[in-house]
Amino acid sequence: MKNILKTSAVLFALLMISVSFISKPETIEITTLVEQEGITIPENIQLIIEAKCMNCHKPDARNEKAKEKLQWEKVAKMNKEEQTHLIAELFEVLEEGKMPPARTVERNPESKLTDDETKALLAWVEVEEKRIKGK
Repeated sequence: MKNILKTSAVLFALLMISVSFISKPETIEITTLVEQEGITIPENIQLIIEAKCMNCHKPDARNEKAKEKLQWEKVAKMNKEEQTHLIAELFEVLEEGKMPPARTVERNPESKLTDDETKALLAWVEVEEKRIKGK
């Protein structure tokens, strides 16, 4: 009887140890698409904006003209008309290479957009334009 109990205890212990090594099924996160009203800024675009645009286009910027023209922090709260206007302006300044301005780049060469950054911003603006217009 003692041998049966010992054997049962050892088998139970082995079973408990082996169960701890069984992999648990992965949790799959399901994201539901929701109709968004505001402009969405993906992380890769946000990084470019923070590195190249935020010095001039933020509430506490020294450049009053740039601060009045655009504050990135307010983009999410813009109405549809303001968003449409912003998207059109972004297309223009990116395609014509107007931003950042030459004077800014002279003073801070690291603020110049690379070709890849410009392409990424243009692709993002195009996607946002289609989304806002409902295409």
